[in-house]
Amino acid sequence: MREPRLVLPVLKMIDASYQRQRGKPLGSGFCPPPLEKAPQEARLEWVHDQAPFMLLAQDVSADPVFIYTNASASHHFGYTPEEFLSLPSRLSATAEGQEDRNAAVNEVLTKGARIGYGGVRITKAGKLFRLRDGELFLLHDKDDARIGMGALVWPTPY
Repeated sequence: MREPRLVLPVLKMIDASYQRQRGKPLGSGFCPPPLEKAPQEARLEWVHDQAPFMLLAQDVSADPVFIYTNASASHHFGYTPEEFLSLPSRLSATAEGQEDRNAAVNEVLTKGARIGYGGVRITKAGKLFRLRDGELFLLHDKDDARIGMGALVWPTPY
């Protein structure tokens, strides 16, 4: 897993975008109580390495590619972080699930966020699992330019 200090700039941007949409920081309500009031870097290190939810982000290219995944996402999808960062995000869903995934992406593009997202996903090895209670949100840089989309989702067995 990539060291938190190497991904901290992108994690801070994801956190700021999440807070803009959801009004709370990443991990709020799920991280250990001491981290709720800890410095941002400590909470984001937990999100990166230990969070039970998956956190992913994709860019804005014509065929969006993942630009960030936490340890939970790498574990559940079965890709190394390096493999994930060259993977088009559409390949995380089954062929049958592409229509629902595209509809969710389009909703986020028009509304800025989608709460309660779920769907079937596929691992590198071809195994299926479900996402539940997903929160999809637009990512913006410090100049408020849209640079991608983030997803905080919970895995469940298929």
